[in-house]
Formats: sequence, C-alpha cells, structure tokens
Amino acid sequence: MPEEDSRIDHFVLEYRKTNFDGLPRVKDEQHWELVDYIKATEYTLSGLKFDTKYMNLRVQACNKAVAGEYSDTVTLETKAFVFSLDSISSHLNLKVEDTYVEWDPTGGKGREKTKGKENK
Repeated sequence: MPEEDSRIDHFVLEYRKTNFDGLPRVKDEQHWELVDYIKATEYTLSGLKFDTKYMNLRVQACNKAVAGEYSDTVTLETKAFVFSLDSISSHLNLKVEDTYVEWDPTGGKGREKTKGKENK
C-alpha cells in the first residue's frame, strides 16, 4: 500500500482470458474476471492454467468514495511446464526410454513386468 497518509484504501484487479496472440478481438472478447479489495501491493492470482494467455490484466486504485483510472493493460502468459526424466537418477522400478516410461514393480528382478495403460 502507499504511504500511511495516502487516500488509497484498496486495489481492484481485473483480467480476461484469451488464448491467441495479439489484441483482443471484439467478437471473441471474454468477460472481465474481478478480484476486489486487494489490500497489498502484491497479489497471487491462482487458478490459472498452464499454456494460456491472460490478456488485459489491469489494476485500479480505490478509496472509500471513488475508484481511480485503470492502469495500462499488460499481458500475462502461463508457459507450459516442460520436464524430463533421467534414466540414471530415476527410481529402480522406473524404466525410462526416449519416448516412454514404464513401471516395473519388481525392479527388473522378476521375469514378469506389469504392463498396461496405467503403467506407461
């Protein structure tokens, strides 16, 4: 929050979702999602999905009587989470190949491996 003598009481955060590059298209425009009465200068926006663009993120300062102008809009993008498994450091029961992962409940000690959708 600004200094103690400031007239700002809280902030309002608005954002709308889209999943394309560029400026929002009028016919495809999404409604504004609202987060009201934010009392801090930092806020964690939860519930976002990976690999999605959230455009037109804007903030507004408010006092007890009126709300100020909206800030300039910014674009927030949640990147897809990419990871890989390493066959050297993986669990003994996990067989890691280039394109698939297989779970061997015997750790390679038994003859029979459990195979199926749930194990790959």
